[in-house]
Amino acid sequence: MSKMAKDDYIQSVCRVILYIEQNYNSALNLEELSKVASFSKYHFHRIFKSVVGESIGNYIRRVRLSNSTLQFKTNQKITQIAMNCGYETNASFSKAFKKHFGITPKVFAKNAKLKRGNKMLEPKIVKLEDIEILYVRKTGEYTKCSIKAWETLINFVSKEYFIRDDVMMFGIGHDNPHVTDADKLRYDACVSWVDKTIQTKGEIQSKIIDGGKYAVFLHKGDYIKLINTYDGVSNWIVESGVKLRDLPIFEKYLNKNPITCNKDDLRTEIYIPII
Repeated sequence: MSKMAKDDYIQSVCRVILYIEQNYNSALNLEELSKVASFSKYHFHRIFKSVVGESIGNYIRRVRLSNSTLQFKTNQKITQIAMNCGYETNASFSKAFKKHFGITPKVFAKNAKLKRGNKMLEPKIVKLEDIEILYVRKTGEYTKCSIKAWETLINFVSKEYFIRDDVMMFGIGHDNPHVTDADKLRYDACVSWVDKTIQTKGEIQSKIIDGGKYAVFLHKGDYIKLINTYDGVSNWIVESGVKLRDLPIFEKYLNKNPITCNKDDLRTEIYIPII
C-alpha cells in the first residue's frame, strides 16, 4: 500500500469517528457510516478495525456509554439518559452499562451525587464564537497520549505556527479516566486554524469547536493534577443544577510554551458547554 493510500484510509476513518461522536445518540448503521467514509460497506468495517484497533460496533457502544457518565451528575432520569445515548429501552442501556462499568446505572448515579468536594469551584460564564481547529487524535493514558498528539501536531504545523500570538491551543479529552480503561482514552490536540494554506492530511483533521455559552474554570499548575480540578467541576455541575449542552468539554492552554514553563506557572481553562 502506498503512503498516499494509507493517508486516505486514515482520513476516511477520522471522518467517521467525528461523525459518530457528533451523532452517537442517533441510530447509526454500517451503510450510513460507510457512506461518510466513501468506502463500500462490505469492506469498511475491516478498514475501521485495522486503523482504530476495535470494531465499529464496540466503538459506538463505548462512545455512547462514556457520554452517559457526565449526564448522571445532573438531575436527568436514567430513562432520559438512555434515550439521549441512543438506547431504545432503559433495560438495554442498563445491561450495556453494567457490562461496561461493572455496576448498574442506579448505583453509578448514586455514587456520582455522593461525591462532594469541601471547596466549591466557581466559574466565569462566557459566550464563544465557533472556532475552526486543526487536530490530531491519540488514544491511551492521557499523560502519555497527549504528548504524542502534540508532538505529531507541532511537527505538522511547525513550531513557528505553534507559538504565533494569534494561534490558540486546545485539548479535548473525550473520556473520564475514572470509568474508561486507560488504553481507550481519547485525546485531541488542537490548534486554531488561522492559516488556510495548511491543509489536512492523514491523521491531521479539521473540525469546529462550537460556540455558545460556557462555564469556564481555571486550573493552576501541573497538567497531571487536572483530574482533581475536574472532580471539582463535577461537584459544581451537581450543586448548581446547570443544564449541559450535548458537546464535549475542552481545555484551553494559556501558556505559549508549556514545555519550558515551570509547572507551577501553567494555566489551563476548562470549558463546560451549558444552556
